[in-house]
Amino acid sequence: MKSLAEVLKTFQARYPNQDQTSLTAIAEEILADQDVQRFWQENQDKLRGDAFERKMMDLYEFIQQKKRIADGQPSLYPGFYPSLALAKGYPYVAYVPSEETLRKQEQQEKLTVYQVPKAVKQADLQSIAEESAQDPGRIDALTETIRIFNEQVHHADHFIPGVYLSGDFGIGKTYLMGALANALAVNQVDVMLLHFPSFINDLKASFNKPHQDLSDLIDQAKKVSVLILDDLGADTLTAWSRDDILGVILEYRMQNELTTCFTSNFDLNSLESYLAQTRDGVEPGKAARLMQRVRFLAKPVHMAGINRRLES
Repeated sequence: MKSLAEVLKTFQARYPNQDQTSLTAIAEEILADQDVQRFWQENQDKLRGDAFERKMMDLYEFIQQKKRIADGQPSLYPGFYPSLALAKGYPYVAYVPSEETLRKQEQQEKLTVYQVPKAVKQADLQSIAEESAQDPGRIDALTETIRIFNEQVHHADHFIPGVYLSGDFGIGKTYLMGALANALAVNQVDVMLLHFPSFINDLKASFNKPHQDLSDLIDQAKKVSVLILDDLGADTLTAWSRDDILGVILEYRMQNELTTCFTSNFDLNSLESYLAQTRDGVEPGKAARLMQRVRFLAKPVHMAGINRRLES
């Protein structure tokens, strides 16, 4: 490596109108950085003779961004860490994703969410487990959720029943399922969290919008490794949404033994009554047929607790 005096002389000559004391301080800080020194030593045979002087400000950006990240301050590219790379004989700053960013990128590749609150997308299963471990109204739901997670990640060679979470409004059913979805996606299990009433409404709206095609989403709901149907029973039921959408999805998943979870304000008996009543009249036979699929796919668990939406 060149001596500090040689580098300083060339560097200062490039900026004759700048404060030379400041330039000296910048150069000294850069030359003292161990990562810069290591990069310089490893690439001596590839670097141009004036590489250090010409790219001094790039090197300064590198060490400044490292310091900001280490101090917990906002960086130039949040979620990415600066590293030194080489191009045409000169160093430059490349930003590589942090482990947390890589984890989120992998999660995004495996996770599909449709019309769910932002908070649900950030739900963390470990945090919920710690908060709910002593809550009698939530312990059964938590136990089943952890069972599904463990079996999907470690023993996915057999049919893994899902969970049918029922309970009052605002107690955290969707949030718990969101945490399950996030945890599975991080562990490379493809999962889909679908707010069913919104999906049905958007499907209806798409009939008059030729450019909007949700058929791929239906196909994904049928075939994804883990499907979570959220808020089942909250939409205005029609024979079409029951038989041609929900029925088709659940039939495929039952035949192929794919893990399926549900959240609903209805218990199973109330859900069956809901499924029987459409604008076309009362059809208990069709409701019973559909309930067979729900019962095959998921274990019913009642969840209780305070309404967290009102509390917040």
